[in-house]
Amino acid sequence: MREIMDFGLLRQLAREHGLNQVLDEPALAELRLLEASKGEVICAKGERPERLYFLVQGKLKIYTTLPNGKSLLLRFSMPPALVGDLELVNGKEAKNTVESVNKSLLLSVSYRYLQNTYAENPKFLHFMLSHVTHKLYTFSNLSSLNLLYPVESRFASYLLSTLEQGEQVTEEIQTSKLTELADMLGTSYRHLNRVIHDLCDREIIRKEQRNIVICNLEQLREIAGGNMYE
Repeated sequence: MREIMDFGLLRQLAREHGLNQVLDEPALAELRLLEASKGEVICAKGERPERLYFLVQGKLKIYTTLPNGKSLLLRFSMPPALVGDLELVNGKEAKNTVESVNKSLLLSVSYRYLQNTYAENPKFLHFMLSHVTHKLYTFSNLSSLNLLYPVESRFASYLLSTLEQGEQVTEEIQTSKLTELADMLGTSYRHLNRVIHDLCDREIIRKEQRNIVICNLEQLREIAGGNMYE
């Protein structure tokens, strides 16, 4: 990740997301502003993180790798979101991989600094607890989505979750990308390909070079059934 040396922007983003209310002045002074590029991994499964990250712009994809080598999509995170909060508390390796969907901005502070101060900061602990509670809630909902809903609904939910505000174009669809996506949605490449062709025949989406263009957003939302990977 690239560090952005703009202290004014750092302070502005910290205020906009309420970090100045939960971190004391010395902790705010320790913050770094980082930029993650599209597809860049913020935290990989099996690593022991050394920093806590606050997502302030962009979107993150969280997935886990199964023993058979396949990946399973867990959720997408939008600002404000924390990365590395559980690992800060339990001191263990990361259970999931966190990847930047597009360009993202994150504020970051080292574990070494927080470990000496966060336990005595009730505002920060309450802030962490609210984020952990949200993660548990969304994990429960998305586990049901992955287990109980058909592939068409999961794929529609995925497309809606990856959309940037105001855009209608999402996801590159070359074969290697579809194979990876099929694994994440818990299906086969052939089945996912059939779902895509069916949605194209119904003019809900269309293929345009290597991208998927959403033609009928409302129908796609109906297929998703109100579910999102968020």
